[in-house]
Amino acid sequence: MKRFVFALVLLLGLASAQSAIQMRFGYGEGLGLTFGAGVESRLRQNLSGRLLAELAPSTPGVALEAALLFKPELGQYDPSLAGLLPYFGGGLGGVVGPRLTLGVSFTLGLEGLLDRYTGLFTEGTYVYGFADFPKIWRFTLGVNFR
Repeated sequence: MKRFVFALVLLLGLASAQSAIQMRFGYGEGLGLTFGAGVESRLRQNLSGRLLAELAPSTPGVALEAALLFKPELGQYDPSLAGLLPYFGGGLGGVVGPRLTLGVSFTLGLEGLLDRYTGLFTEGTYVYGFADFPKIWRFTLGVNFR
């Protein structure tokens, strides 16, 4: 019972801290087609933190990532580029399943805002596995809801 209460408090805290919820669909080496969700929180003006989980049914496994992203809104520099948010960053990533992987992740992507609350994005992620863990890459398309 204590674990359930702790998990519930942790999830409620995470939900209140997030500024965007993501729906993600992708393809990755060794993962096949993936689908999942993520939460993103704006930490500073051009800095965001993100937690995500993607199911990979063909592996089977779950791809997990915690990343810190530099994500400037280009409209602050040039009004004609308003709504474009290129980003890059990294953190820790891995795959939990029969083919375990854990390593440093590198992410590069672009988000385009449709309105104040919705944005479409595309990104590529590479996980450089620690020691003898395999290295994997993943290409993702998704949507952010703010």
